[in-house]
This record gives sequence, C-alpha cells and structure tokens, in this order.
Amino acid sequence: MAETRSAQYGGGSSSDGSVLGISVVEDRVASVVRGADGDIIASNLVDLPDPSAQSAENAIHELVDSVPYEINRIGVACARPATQSYLQANLARGTSRPAWYDKVAVTDMPAALAEVARTAASGTGIVAAIDLDRDAVPSPGSSVVNLDSATGEVLGTAEFAYGSPGPVTDPAHAGAVADAVMAAPGGSAVTSVVLTGPGAEVAGTSAALEYALARPVTVVDQPALAAAVGAAVLALRPGAVVRTPSTRRWWLIGAAMAAALALGAIAASAVFAGVDATEEEPTPTTTVTETAEASTVTRTAAPVTEVRTRVATTTVTESRDATSTTTETETETETSTETETVTEQPTETVTETTTVSVAGQTPGP
Repeated sequence: MAETRSAQYGGGSSSDGSVLGISVVEDRVASVVRGADGDIIASNLVDLPDPSAQSAENAIHELVDSVPYEINRIGVACARPATQSYLQANLARGTSRPAWYDKVAVTDMPAALAEVARTAASGTGIVAAIDLDRDAVPSPGSSVVNLDSATGEVLGTAEFAYGSPGPVTDPAHAGAVADAVMAAPGGSAVTSVVLTGPGAEVAGTSAALEYALARPVTVVDQPALAAAVGAAVLALRPGAVVRTPSTRRWWLIGAAMAAALALGAIAASAVFAGVDATEEEPTPTTTVTETAEASTVTRTAAPVTEVRTRVATTTVTESRDATSTTTETETETETSTETETVTEQPTETVTETTTVSVAGQTPGP
C-alpha cells in the first residue's frame, strides 16, 4: 500500500457504533472511521499502484485488517461502474469468506456525494455536487451530480473520462463543467453548487466555477474525504441497499459535447411527448409514378462520297486522208450525309406502400 496518510480526529477512543466509509476514485482510495456521534475519528488516503478493481479490493482488505476500531458497518462508494460491479461480486457474503463481508454495502459515487452535498448546501432546492481530483480536473466517472437537497434524490449525473476536460482553473474547462451541470437532468433548476474531492482545495477552483455557473459555490469540510463520509452515512441506513450503477450518464469530452447533449434532450422530450403508448397512428400511403421527360438523340452517319466519271469520244473525219480523234472526260462527285433521329421516353415508377394499424387487430399477410 503506497503513500498512505492517516489522521485522527476527536478523542480517538473506540466506539461501538463505528462505521468504515471507503471511496474508490481511479487510483486513490479514501477512507474514514465515523463514530457513533457522527464525528470522523480516523481517516486514510491510499494511492494505488494502478486503477484496477483488483488493486482496490486489495487496499480494502488491508484497510479493514489495519483499522484500530471495532467496525460494525462498511460502506464502499465507487466512481467507476465496473469497479462497483466487481466489488459487489467479490465482497459478497458467503461461506469460507471473511466475516466482515457481511457488513459491506457497495454503492455508487453519486449516492455518496448526494449525502454530503445535501448537508453542505448553502440553501434548499436543487444542488449540484462536483468532485475534483487532485489536479482540479473532474474525477473520472460520475463526478457531477444534480440532487434534490430536501430528499437527497439524485436527479441526474454527468460522467467524465480520465483527464477530461482539464483543470477547472482554466475558464474554458470550467465552462465545460458548467455545461455538463446544465445538460444533466435538473441542471436548469440548480440553485447552488458543492465542491468535493482533493481538487476542491486547489486555489481558484471555486471562484472559476462560481463564475462559469453564476451560482454560489461551497467547498465541503475535508473535501478529499467527502465521498468516503457519504459511503459511511449510507452504510448506517437500516437495511442498507446495495445500489446498482446508475444509467443516467453522459460522457463529456468538452463544451461542444455538453451543448449537443442539451439539444438532444430537448429533441427527445419533443418526440416522446407526442407518442401514445397504447395506440399507433396509421402511416399514410402514397404511390408516386414518375415519368421522365422525352429525350431526342440524333445520330449523324459518316459522309459518303460517290464519284461518277463519264467519257465521251468524238471522231472527226476530214477529206484529207487524215483522221483526228478528240476525247472529253466529265467527272461528277456527289456527297451524301445520313441523319437518324431516335426519340427515347423512359418511364420510372416508384411505389410507397402504406400500412394502416388498427388497435386490437392483427394485420393480415
């Protein structure tokens, strides 16, 4: 386990109601021990050798084995759906498995962030929670969450790829995150923003997002531990439910993609608003016959030349015992050109078949 940092808060005494909260975001695992009174009595940050689910599982085993308190419940929040599914399968209770597996409840990052944001929000209404990594870049996975602060219900999320769009201290990147907040369900009604994650403490992040979103921004206490705290709170719920990965996600590459998502959502709403789930409108039938205009083709044959030669011979006899002969030759040349005209008139017919659906009847063959 590399680069582990720990801190204890409060008196450090053991508590019967202690719960271990763990968050897995890319190659970092954060954990807290929350006492029965709700105070954080210990914390831990672990940098993993790689972002694989197997590395996260190994780190969780080491954390549970090394925690200096009696733990009654364990909550795990995962940023990546694949990691969540892996841990749900591999930390499930069963025979020949560690007894503490029975205490584990695995959830997703939006649910954990919602628990923290609803208590840290500066007011009531729809709140956006944004989780930033140590470089002030949105954390990989569902790092933008819109929620109802009154109920904690997650209304929508936006999911980012690793390293995208960039540090929010850059106005362009802050604008891309703001577009993602607005494009996600509930975004247009957001009244305030809560920042979590280690990047929330980077200088200039809250000011940049406050300007891009035009809404007040609050940084939670100990933001690097926020998701772990949320996982601990969820684990303490009676009959804690293991949440499956959320299906309300949008991959965001930049501001242009966010704008496209917003337009797509508007178009989808318009389409579904006009559809009756129980009755289909008949499709109109149209048969179109198109006749091409007549075309004339002129073919000109090669010129043909005829040569006719006429030979005329005249014999003149004179009384002088001498005879002279005169010959005249006439040549006539005639050239003729043949022209052939062909008229073509093709006809093209296009037929569109109409199918009429009547509710309650099955169309024939």
